[in-house]
Amino acid sequence: MARPRTFDEDTVVRAARDQFRRCGYSGTSLDDLVKVTGLAKASIYNAFGDKHALYIRAFDNYCTEAVEALGAELGGPDETAAERLRHLIRHMADTTGTAAEPPVSCFLSKATAELAARDPEVAGIAQRAFRQIEDVLASTLSAAQRAGAVSASRDCRSTARHILVGLRGMEALAAAGVDRAVLADAAESIAQLTLSPGP
Repeated sequence: MARPRTFDEDTVVRAARDQFRRCGYSGTSLDDLVKVTGLAKASIYNAFGDKHALYIRAFDNYCTEAVEALGAELGGPDETAAERLRHLIRHMADTTGTAAEPPVSCFLSKATAELAARDPEVAGIAQRAFRQIEDVLASTLSAAQRAGAVSASRDCRSTARHILVGLRGMEALAAAGVDRAVLADAAESIAQLTLSPGP
């Protein structure tokens, strides 16, 4: 008869997620996972299968929560939709860390760069997350258009992709230690190009 589990799976997944986000898949050993989760190796294997299966579970969990958080951040009345998007773009430049304390890369970006080209499961989760982020951005742009804050002639789907690519690019530059002022300039340019009421 199987013994009942004495740990909370969600807590373990979150601990593993934080470890993978900091160090990546290759930089995380099973011993690291034992340390951060407090579980024995046998318990990890019994509950999750193996390191890769736990990684997929943690990555999927992260992406789901990230999309939900973005939807909550950008949700609200049409009249302030453009300003919420501007804040999102500028926030990327304002939270890049410092030379003494480099930024912790977004797990979505880190996993995509490290594994997506050779791991179909990671690629599938990442592609789904990017589509969902694009949907949230497009919906918010549509709200801004209804309020007259963004040109009615602008294609919301194309503009959402422009913003998404800009955000991912700024994040990559931030992870490389590019100066904060450079990111702030890029953020302002993206905001001006995508969030104007003109033609």
